[in-house]
Amino acid sequence: MRRKLAALLVLAGAAGDAAAVDPATSVLSEYTNAAAPDPHPPPYTLLRFNERYDLLADPAQRRDWADPAKYIALDAADPARYLSFGGELRLRYERFDNADFGTGDGRPDPAYLLQRIAVHADLHLDRLRLFAQALSALQFGDRDEASPINQNPLDLQQAFVDYRAGDTAPEGRWLIARAGRFGLNLGAGRLVATRAAPNVPYKFDGLQLIAADASARLYGFLLRPAQESRRALDGQNDGRNLWGLYASFPTGWRLPATLDLYYLGTDDEQRRYARGSAAEQRQSLGARLSGSHGGWQYDWEPILQFGRFGDQDILAWTLATDTGYRFASLPWQPRLGLKADYASGDRRGPGGRLGSFNPLYFKAGYFNDAALIRPTNIADLHPSLQLAPTTALTATLAVDLLWRATTRDGVYGPAGDLLLPAARSGSRQIGTSAEAALNWKAGRHWVWTLSYVHLFASDAVQAAGGRDVDFLGSWASFTW
Repeated sequence: MRRKLAALLVLAGAAGDAAAVDPATSVLSEYTNAAAPDPHPPPYTLLRFNERYDLLADPAQRRDWADPAKYIALDAADPARYLSFGGELRLRYERFDNADFGTGDGRPDPAYLLQRIAVHADLHLDRLRLFAQALSALQFGDRDEASPINQNPLDLQQAFVDYRAGDTAPEGRWLIARAGRFGLNLGAGRLVATRAAPNVPYKFDGLQLIAADASARLYGFLLRPAQESRRALDGQNDGRNLWGLYASFPTGWRLPATLDLYYLGTDDEQRRYARGSAAEQRQSLGARLSGSHGGWQYDWEPILQFGRFGDQDILAWTLATDTGYRFASLPWQPRLGLKADYASGDRRGPGGRLGSFNPLYFKAGYFNDAALIRPTNIADLHPSLQLAPTTALTATLAVDLLWRATTRDGVYGPAGDLLLPAARSGSRQIGTSAEAALNWKAGRHWVWTLSYVHLFASDAVQAAGGRDVDFLGSWASFTW
């Protein structure tokens, strides 16, 4: 660990806050990395420490009822010294029929209501900053079976201190050193994200360096994921580590694009796949190209993984793509999208190398809101149609065709549990999901979502004892 820390401190000589996003981004979107520095008013983000409120030092900018709590001046002569408060109340209902393809141990299908209450305080003292967030997570229904990611009455979600050197302007040249507990969302969240759907998002304990030069960013970090508990403050996880470097910068090409390049390292004292359990150390090398031009949006990301699983080598990879076109001049501004993903599975070929891709701390609802399957040993095609009848209402219709990458590896649940075993032969098809969702942004502080997913299990899944799956979810958030 000390050697890894020393290497990161040398390599991450510059790093920065996540890039600014379109102010129209949905409130508390999982994939919103940071608020733009000066929209009126700034959008709320899932990682609340990315929000900036120093513009409220000007009384003319205070237009919302919550603004008095967002900027409390500590020094009339220095607008950079202020205290800010915020919070969230979220209610989320979920119901499954044939959860885990109906291959469980006979327990009733889950149906429950999740309640999340979060409050935070953000203290800015020129170049020093302290941020803390407390969270209460409760599950009503199936409480005896509640996971610690849904049930913890009182938890310390984030608590860290920042020291900033260099320019104070967001697009200047600066360096932030961060220590403590905090959330992390890298790129599109395919490997490290905030896990928004459950009550308790991911959080990490450790060190981070964040550097900026104009719109370029570099992150270096050495972290441990928090050990989640149902009845106590989440502690430190001694069995897993995460370290890495992540760079993001504009390409300067004629076609507007942002290029991310990164290295991530992880170790886990116990990781399970269809072939068995062992300690794992895995390295990930990735690149992400994303942007928009005209009506087009694109996000393409290849990742290569290598390392050791017990006494065996690892060689795995994925290619994830998300491409769409919005017809802005047509009524309801329809957007046609296509996601295509391939995440390698374990073929158990010569040399005994493990081929199962590990998505690490990936985003919740990777394929859809039902969050049925882990992106390991998976290939899929996911066309979608999105409509915006009003500026506040968005409707989405989609289908997702799912296959195993290889029948010699299993199908995994989101937490890495084996849902369906490996098979030496037979069809690779898992099934096809039909999806429908409504999202309503009822003003600055309220957002409501309704989502339904039905997965038609393939003949191969049914032959293995699986069945069709239904998911119904509805959630509402009040944010201030």
